[in-house]
Amino acid sequence: MSSPVTIFQLPLSYLLWHYTIAWADLVRLYRNIAWFLWNFFSIGLLLRTLLSPWRRLHEGARKEAGGLLGSLIMNTLLRCIGFFARAATIFFGLASLVLWSVLFVGFLVLWPLMPLIAPALTLMGLLGLLSF
Repeated sequence: MSSPVTIFQLPLSYLLWHYTIAWADLVRLYRNIAWFLWNFFSIGLLLRTLLSPWRRLHEGARKEAGGLLGSLIMNTLLRCIGFFARAATIFFGLASLVLWSVLFVGFLVLWPLMPLIAPALTLMGLLGLLSF
């Protein structure tokens, strides 16, 4: 059985964690999710291969003039398709990173107020129940 002193130490221990250690944990959380988004969308790899043909498809050049021109047109078209597919993926990946960053900044603004918000919402809920 826990002693009464331990129970009274819990709110103080929580507040100490909330305003000190938790900040480092939050920064680590941000970095982990940002790393995940960067790698999930393969932004670095897609930037390096932005002008590569789509799915490494290419048309081999033939000796005759028509075959050479056809190969040039086909390879250019495949590179354009690859560019737009990679650019769209990079765009959505960067948009996800920006959205995550904005939401995280909003969360950091609310973080110091959380110990006050939770009891206030609980009290409002109880008062709402009693008003019926």
